[in-house]
Amino acid sequence: MTLAWIVSNGGPGETAPEPNKATSGGQPTDAQDANCNWIDDDCAQVGLPGGPGGHGVDGPSGGTGGNGGSIDFETDTINGAVKFQAKGGAGGDGSPGGDGGNGGKGGRGGDGDDCELGRHGGSGGPAGAGGRGGDGGRGGNGGSILVRVKTDNSSNSDPLDASGGGGGRGGRGGFGGDSGPPGDDGATTGVFSTSSDCESMGPAPAWGATAATGPSGNSGGAGNGGSVSLKVLP
Repeated sequence: MTLAWIVSNGGPGETAPEPNKATSGGQPTDAQDANCNWIDDDCAQVGLPGGPGGHGVDGPSGGTGGNGGSIDFETDTINGAVKFQAKGGAGGDGSPGGDGGNGGKGGRGGDGDDCELGRHGGSGGPAGAGGRGGDGGRGGNGGSILVRVKTDNSSNSDPLDASGGGGGRGGRGGFGGDSGPPGDDGATTGVFSTSSDCESMGPAPAWGATAATGPSGNSGGAGNGGSVSLKVLP
């Protein structure tokens, strides 16, 4: 049976909230339509590429664990499984990195306006990479324990514990955003005859480039052990 359990441990470090997802890339304005002039039919323009997604924000680091307190205890006799603790608190976990933003949709291709081909839309914007995970917080240091007793009949082998707190875990990296989709094609309408300058709808648009997941944060270091002393009084 435990006759005494005296504790003065440090509190755990805080874990910061995960950052918000980064902003998405914008969609550009529609490309210029064809100019149906009787002297010279100018081509419609190919759609502009979508904007890139923002890079994910790095996750904040975990907080440092609290240090163990101080215990100064004196008694005539200790019996049974007595335990004195002044341990350092665990470090807080690092926050996950923020997710990268999505790539913007490609811009719409220009319309042929009854004299030329409508043109392809623009390629999608690249996705933003995920942010780095936050580092784990450092564990708190152990405190100090001084026990003075005339008769030590404690039955456990480790009645005094002033160990340092363990380090927090590193946060995972943020996820890459979604690739931007290709833009819409411009319209080909009416009766038209393509000129030598614009015989096709232009290059086919592609999806935006993918983005990587951010790297994970490092684990925090453990706190230092404190001091313990059990003195048997004469």
